[in-house]
Amino acid sequence: MEQTAVEKKFGKYVMASMITMFLQSAYSMIDGLFVSNLIGDTALSAVNVAWPIIAVVTAIGTGVGCGGAVMMSTKQGEGKNEESNIVRANVILALLASSIVVTILFLVLLTPLLKLMGAEGELLRLSQIYGRVMLTGGVLQILSCGLTPLLRNDNRAVSAMMIMVGGLFANLGLDFVFMYVFHMGIGGAAGASLCAQLFTTVCCLMILYTKKTDPIRLSQFMIRKEYWKKIFKTAVSPFGISLTPSLLILYHNVACLKFGGDLAVNAYALISSTVGSYRVLLIGVAEGIQPLASYAYGAHDFHAIRKIRNKAVITAIGVSFFLFIFTIATARFYPAIYGYEGEAAELGYHAVMVTAAQLIFTGLVRVTNSFFYSVGKDKYSLFMIYFDPLIMTPLTIVILPRILGLDGIWITAVMTQFILNIVAFGMFASHERQMKRMEAEKAFAGK
Repeated sequence: MEQTAVEKKFGKYVMASMITMFLQSAYSMIDGLFVSNLIGDTALSAVNVAWPIIAVVTAIGTGVGCGGAVMMSTKQGEGKNEESNIVRANVILALLASSIVVTILFLVLLTPLLKLMGAEGELLRLSQIYGRVMLTGGVLQILSCGLTPLLRNDNRAVSAMMIMVGGLFANLGLDFVFMYVFHMGIGGAAGASLCAQLFTTVCCLMILYTKKTDPIRLSQFMIRKEYWKKIFKTAVSPFGISLTPSLLILYHNVACLKFGGDLAVNAYALISSTVGSYRVLLIGVAEGIQPLASYAYGAHDFHAIRKIRNKAVITAIGVSFFLFIFTIATARFYPAIYGYEGEAAELGYHAVMVTAAQLIFTGLVRVTNSFFYSVGKDKYSLFMIYFDPLIMTPLTIVILPRILGLDGIWITAVMTQFILNIVAFGMFASHERQMKRMEAEKAFAGK
């Protein structure tokens, strides 16, 4: 990646990343469409209840992959390509090690965690089936999520996107075969997702092995403890970005069970499958800038960092408003698409309309999260990522439903994202002052 061409790659990286992230999230959306229409509302709720647990697994893959990708791009910006290749190999080893530990741990804890979230009866049974199948393939989930950032940082963003397109069609076709033809139920939906992730993993590894410049070689697989430490340290931020939506699903499901029962859970499942999927596009904008920002940071190119940041903020805000308008315009169709009828359909439509405003504010928050961990400002990034799911949302979702009923649940995300926007502007202003000081020091040293 030429330093002078970093800014010109912005559109390509961001668009490819948006599509890749959306397709990655589409696995659960497609499963939801099939199970809701072929099995029923309870099956869709089961996918939604089990997903926060499964998402921890995928978030670990994304976190380790992105943490390593930041280090790779920084090394490339410093002109240390061979070290970047060794980092890449260590990321793959870290992904494999993480997947073994996580798979065993969550298979043991699955049922207690589902019960802790309030699942019981038929909802618990279906959640267990879906969760067990998905967790059995934890290695595939972690590798498929963790290898994609490596492709993106190896200037293969479009290749990563095309692999996800192939995986999506594989998931779609296998969902039809497993559930409609062979009547395998909710377990068939999970099996289809795992087969699609196997396709993604194999394709990513093949590209990394056969690429003409800097391919993977066995000689690069030298365990470096100092690399693992840096990879996992940086991974905390992208892990949180990936996991936060699922933590929010967990909080909202618990609140829905308490204040509205299964009907409210079904309504929130509709939110997760629609508004939740659109939010992933905004994560795509944020993750698309990571290779560019990290490369510029490694090269100490403050002008490029500033340009990338400004373009990312403008793009994210523009996409946020578009998604909000699109959601409002199409919300009436969502209940029918997912097979909702009667009271469930009306409550689902109302819930989507109330919570859609969160999309206006989400874009800036996502860009802030990714930008700061990409340029070494881990403290800023960690605050933005974890303050919401660990403090703001738990407090808000305890208070608002007691005042506004179910509307208090739907509006929680709107309030928290708005507050985080104010914090984000303050952080960007502080970072700009820091960059100006660094530019002055660099200019003085060059005299």
